[in-house]
Amino acid sequence: MKMKSGPEQAAAAILIKDIMTKEVIFANPETPIAEVAKLMFEKRIHGVPVIDDDQKIVGIVTETDFFTKDAALIYLPSYISFLKGSLPPDNLSPEKKRELDELLNVKAKDIMTAECVTILQEMQVKGLLEFFKTTGFMTLPVTDESNRMVGIVTLADVLGLLRA
Repeated sequence: MKMKSGPEQAAAAILIKDIMTKEVIFANPETPIAEVAKLMFEKRIHGVPVIDDDQKIVGIVTETDFFTKDAALIYLPSYISFLKGSLPPDNLSPEKKRELDELLNVKAKDIMTAECVTILQEMQVKGLLEFFKTTGFMTLPVTDESNRMVGIVTLADVLGLLRA
């Protein structure tokens, strides 16, 4: 019988709650997307969980949520910044002013992916590795049994187990 050794054995015995990041950057559904974009850029993160007042996950905003569907080459946060800095509202028609106001007032709830995939904190890291392989996700919000966010786990957290 072959015994597991090294990282495989360590991953099998460790729970997600042991390696996850507990201080998570998050948004609420009413957070302006410009603020979400700024957080993602400044913190160099790929996604921001969206949680309600009970700390339950209601969605996630990822980098791809910022791309407009009809113009894939326009990065929405950059476009919003450009609009804010280059168009004096006084020179706009009432219709264009309304459209600009709508764009500048988009909230996290308007662009988030509502069906956010999460993972339970009690799962073993070995199961997480399989989950990463089958889903292609590399970052997952971590919840308790009540769907309350308690952390976030990334592939980098798992790779940290391999450090000597």
